[in-house]
Amino acid sequence: MKTDAERKFNARVKSMVENTDYEDAMNNKLKEAGLDKAPEFDFLNEEKAPRRGKGSDIRNSRLLKIAGFILAVFVVSGAMNIFSNTDFALASKFRFDNFMFSVKNGFLISDIQFETTSLGKELLLESEEQISIGKNYLKELKIPGFIPDGYKFGYLHIVNNPRNEYTATYTYGNDLGDVIVIKQEKLSEYNRDYNVFGINNDFYFGNVRIFYTSDIVSEYNSVYAFSEFERVHISGLFEHAVLLSIYEMLK
Repeated sequence: MKTDAERKFNARVKSMVENTDYEDAMNNKLKEAGLDKAPEFDFLNEEKAPRRGKGSDIRNSRLLKIAGFILAVFVVSGAMNIFSNTDFALASKFRFDNFMFSVKNGFLISDIQFETTSLGKELLLESEEQISIGKNYLKELKIPGFIPDGYKFGYLHIVNNPRNEYTATYTYGNDLGDVIVIKQEKLSEYNRDYNVFGINNDFYFGNVRIFYTSDIVSEYNSVYAFSEFERVHISGLFEHAVLLSIYEMLK
């Protein structure tokens, strides 16, 4: 659920999009900074998927112009240089990054869920074609390169916070109701100590330590892969060789 501040901000931007009053203010601000026009940022000009008509094209064009202006103000003023490893600075950068992600992906997107919660920022993607959006949001995101036959994409759920303490969960299901879950999680102080129960096998895959476990009751088996900074957990109705293949082909 959006905060009052976020709702007011979105309403203000909507108003800016629907009229051109903001352009004079933009030009004056840039002149104060010694610029004739806002710097161009290539990623704001990347080709977008077709929208819903001419009106949407005009709206998106104005949104990109506004986004370019806002980013220019940050760059020209040197505001980005204030960011350091403090809670306030991290929170500020996190909000700015989320705003730019929204702009790059259509700003007020309607076909994905991108919400603020008590855990941070949540992104829910329910189409496999949108995984690239998840990768744009979380650069550490691993993308499955192998899923056993008969299983179809369910969703990708990403949660992140200002300290980049992310979790990313994929689900895949088949017609029988069986599920494959792939969970990628950043290790930090609060979750580094983690107990793995029912270990059947324990070995190293390169520098990554692998634990294989089985659950007699649910018949679901799991592979846990621990690296220095991250944990990946994969579970499903498969032996460890198949689960390990899923892990090996994450990219």
